[in-house]
Amino acid sequence: MKPWLKKSLYILTAILLVAATFVAGLFIKIHSLESKLQPVTMPFSEMERIPMCINRIFPLTDLEKSFGFADYVFIGTVEEILGTEYDDIHLTSFTLYDNSPETHFKVRTVWNIKGNVPKEFTLKTYGGQQPNGMLEELNPMPEDKSTCLFMCTEGEGEIYFFNCVYLNGVDWDATGKDADKIIEKYKKVYENQDLSMQKYR
Repeated sequence: MKPWLKKSLYILTAILLVAATFVAGLFIKIHSLESKLQPVTMPFSEMERIPMCINRIFPLTDLEKSFGFADYVFIGTVEEILGTEYDDIHLTSFTLYDNSPETHFKVRTVWNIKGNVPKEFTLKTYGGQQPNGMLEELNPMPEDKSTCLFMCTEGEGEIYFFNCVYLNGVDWDATGKDADKIIEKYKKVYENQDLSMQKYR
């Protein structure tokens, strides 16, 4: 065999080995990411957001429509952000990306307004920190230890929120005028909820 041909085969073999190692490593990493909840590494407010185009049937600022669409509405505190779950990771622009991330939150219920959720449970939402570190925000994402008004739907025994409103700065563990005023405000929204939104479920 000619020396130049022999050298070319060595180089080609080395390139193929490097490529195979890269592909195997990528497969192992994807499998690892898809096999368990991945921790959220920084506050959502500090993450770079992925631009998204979402067609909603009503604006999230319309709480009467949000309440009417929801199965559950409650005030709750995020005890812990449990992590983001991936199940459809692929490679795009040399970074990993998931088509349908779901973020899990451990929440403590402060006050039920519509329906009855447990005192403590895992609440989910679509979106979250992507494997590339960016935030895919389908819905407002509550920070750890924040208290929010959550508007939720139920499916297959799981509760997902599609809208939340921050309610920080109120001592919900004490009886006080501020807390009472907020509860009364959202009770009135509940009384005037737009139940025609149920047809879009």
